[in-house]
Amino acid sequence: MGQEQDSRAQQSVNEEDESPAFSIWQSMRDYPAFRLLFGSTLATNSGFWMWNVAIGWLALILTDSPFFVGLTGFTAGIPTLLFGPFGGVLIDKLPRKFILLLAQTVISITAVSVSVLLFFDALQPWMLLVGAFANGMCMSLVFPTRSAMVANLIPKVHLPNAIALNSAGLNATRVIGPALAGPSIAILGVEGTFALCAGLQVSSFLFSLRLPWHPASDTGRGSGVFKSIALGFQTVWHSEKLLGLFALAAIPTLCLMPHVHLMPVFARDELMIGSTGLGILMAVSGVGAVIGSLFVAATRTLPTRPVVLIVGSSTFASVLILFSLTPYALLAGFFLLIAGFASAVFLAVNNTLVQLQVDDQVRGRVLGIYGLTWGLMPVGTLPAGAIADAYGAPAAMITLAVTALVLITLVAIRFPSLRRAAIPESTNEPQPVQPASRTAG
Repeated sequence: MGQEQDSRAQQSVNEEDESPAFSIWQSMRDYPAFRLLFGSTLATNSGFWMWNVAIGWLALILTDSPFFVGLTGFTAGIPTLLFGPFGGVLIDKLPRKFILLLAQTVISITAVSVSVLLFFDALQPWMLLVGAFANGMCMSLVFPTRSAMVANLIPKVHLPNAIALNSAGLNATRVIGPALAGPSIAILGVEGTFALCAGLQVSSFLFSLRLPWHPASDTGRGSGVFKSIALGFQTVWHSEKLLGLFALAAIPTLCLMPHVHLMPVFARDELMIGSTGLGILMAVSGVGAVIGSLFVAATRTLPTRPVVLIVGSSTFASVLILFSLTPYALLAGFFLLIAGFASAVFLAVNNTLVQLQVDDQVRGRVLGIYGLTWGLMPVGTLPAGAIADAYGAPAAMITLAVTALVLITLVAIRFPSLRRAAIPESTNEPQPVQPASRTAG
């Protein structure tokens, strides 16, 4: 009997090893609940990043001020810095589906309200700031909640693939969403684009209703909110690997991702290609992100190689410098293609490595703190808008990209683990998942 069980186990291992071509879609194929989570994540994240570009374009039209464009981006991102750690506690202490549905409800209402106000020509610039803040506050919950829910839907044996695939999809939308916004503005107009964003958010909410319920991961009593937050920070601080991953993750978000908010300024004032050209440039960047994301998800070992982060982030910064210097739209599009690829690879690998390092009981808190790195975008966006106002968008982007290269070098020196070809085998073992999650959905 024991020999028969060993034989079946070995056969299972062999079958997994013999089918690498199918590994990229394994989690999608075998777990319907994960497909539902993945699809609704693509919808809400694409809508959110489309919103960011559309609101920047609208802010530029309403005020003709690059600084106000930067201020709008700052207002959208600052809630992550304010509420990220608190949201992480909620993700661990409450059922994750409850948190997700609550946040998605507010996002849908905000998106529909802005769309209606714009349709009736009643939208004022200050209303953009209010809408951006509300949207950003709720998305600061949605991002880590959806990432944490992966562990509730996938068993341990397939968790690395699911994390890599989910990270690839999640991070690709950071470029795909803006890429869709440009053509949408050109074809549907600003009003139609905001209506499309609202439709994506409402559809994501409806699909999220079908996700299975799971109990809170941390049901312990007697620990207050601030003590719970402190536990999350201690988990990160005492892990050299997590600390390095977080430090490196902060750099592109702070210095490089603000280029999305400056794209309307580049399209209108530098390349002279208008909203149609903006759409084409962002679409090209989105193609690069899709290719990069699928590349990561299709590779078994790449998501566990920290050195990829150094290469990816440095490439991202370098091509943005080249993009800022070129006066030719065609060449600018080529550089954005590479930037989209490099940014998607970096983001997917970083997110995967973080997820593989944490236990599910503190996963929400760690991801909430990880969300602080995403919240640094407005910290970079505001000075980027100010520099662009005074010296032009190219000077702003070059300043931030050069700063990024310097910081990447310093972080790589400080954390030798980031220069390793791969993480040690023992750290690549995810924490156990509740047996009920295997049959979820």
